[in-house]
Amino acid sequence: MTNFNFVNQFNKKSILFFVLVSMSLTYFFSYFIFLEDKNNLIKDSYGIIQKFPVEIDYAHFISPLNQDNQVKVLLKSLTTNDATVSNNNNNQSMNAVMKVYSTNGTLLKTTSFPTGFNYNGSESVKLATNIVDKSIEAVTAVIQLTNLEKTQPLSDPITIKLGLGQVIDK
Repeated sequence: MTNFNFVNQFNKKSILFFVLVSMSLTYFFSYFIFLEDKNNLIKDSYGIIQKFPVEIDYAHFISPLNQDNQVKVLLKSLTTNDATVSNNNNNQSMNAVMKVYSTNGTLLKTTSFPTGFNYNGSESVKLATNIVDKSIEAVTAVIQLTNLEKTQPLSDPITIKLGLGQVIDK
């Protein structure tokens, strides 16, 4: 009788283990599927699928004489063959956000347009900020076009690493 109880307990533990593993895997995969569905819902609702493709046209991290170090980035619109996307890009009110990080990942500064701007697709979008700490020798800037309220992205984020004195002109 004792052997039967041991086998019965072993089977109960195996079944319990199997159920727990199955539930964990189901939760794990459904979490990621839910996130993907949620992201698709946001993309469908707000039209975020790289609606405004941009790239860096110019960037620098310089130290002007007797001034704070300066990070400046110019974004240019990428041309597209899709006429509907091109027409939607003309004279749309939006914003742009640039977050500047130190090499250890600390956020140093966030810059955006106080009241936004009208994006026409033919002019560069200029973002600039000063870094007061003169000991910073390298930064990473992450730039993204957003809606006017800065709550929804309208472009993919663009990341650029700059060393002090570096100028990138494409």
